[in-house]
Amino acid sequence: GEMRSRVGALLGADPRGLWIGTFHSLSARLLRREAPLLGFGPNFTIYDVDDQQALIKRLLEQKGVSPKAYPPRALQGVISGAKNRMMLPEELGAQADSPIARVAADIFQALGPALKQANAMDFDDLLLHPLTLFREHPERLAYWQDRFRHILVDEFQDTNAIQYAFIRVLAGDTGHVFVVGDDDQSIYGWRGAKVENMQQFL
Repeated sequence: GEMRSRVGALLGADPRGLWIGTFHSLSARLLRREAPLLGFGPNFTIYDVDDQQALIKRLLEQKGVSPKAYPPRALQGVISGAKNRMMLPEELGAQADSPIARVAADIFQALGPALKQANAMDFDDLLLHPLTLFREHPERLAYWQDRFRHILVDEFQDTNAIQYAFIRVLAGDTGHVFVVGDDDQSIYGWRGAKVENMQQFL
């Protein structure tokens, strides 16, 4: 709301037609329209951290693994970190160097189908699924590239690998992207943000 208000003040008009929001909110809005192509209903549920951990606990119990020995909170953190680096479950499993990493990879493998069965996505999926959509349905990518002919990204130093990829794919070959950031203000490295995105942005 604050962003929309500021844009409206700068334009001197209601910014109707512009999509203004966070990566997650804009991706969710896009996915509400495209969800059936990915095997979801448009009324999919967005799982918060508590929902994710409850699902992970159920998956552990189904596999006969103790949630006390492998806390869902810790597993969720490992899986989320892998998703933010755009790793597949198989890649996480291949790199697993501890029991908890191996269990996380196993749960990660089961998590996608379980979420789809529940018609749900987690916060990381909101960023990953549009990339899957664009890769598997180039005609929809062309549509959204035409819809977003100019892109502005603020706080660019706090973007992670998925967000960077999303911007690059959506911008296509036009190069009509304007980013604003300050590498001295990068404070979300613990959440997967890569200040290097500013240095390699072309």
